Amino acid sequence: MSKIINSVILCLILCSTLLYSGCISNETEEDFVSNQTEEKKVIELTDIDQHIITKVSVRNGLSGDLSTTNDRVKIEKLISQLDRYTLEEKDNQEPMFGYRYSIKFYSGSSKISKIVIVDSKIMEVDEVYYDVINSSFDIATIDKIVGSI
Repeated sequence: MSKIINSVILCLILCSTLLYSGCISNETEEDFVSNQTEEKKVIELTDIDQHIITKVSVRNGLSGDLSTTNDRVKIEKLISQLDRYTLEEKDNQEPMFGYRYSIKFYSGSSKISKIVIVDSKIMEVDEVYYDVINSSFDIATIDKIVGSI
């Protein structure tokens, strides 16, 4: 009988130690996955679907010039270029001032999404800031695409 009581006490001590040391977590696998930083592409972060975008307007943040196009080929080229980059949500969501390009995507007269290229490493997608993590924006290529609009 004394052996059983000693075993139960030992078991309780071990369980208590595990609970207090953090070896047993209340976090489920789902919680763990949601706490990890997610890397995404532009199309995943927006409602942009290349088959419904009918118009794009681009404002140059350096000059203030506004360009608009309904040309399907130019729209697809711009979306493809933007979607090349992997983005990760920034921890700091304080507003930033100034930008290189502000791009609005429309389906008919409805605005679908707004993307702002802040600089070569930061993009704002629908009012959420992201770091470009796999490389810097190829600003020269984006300049050419925007220049053709």
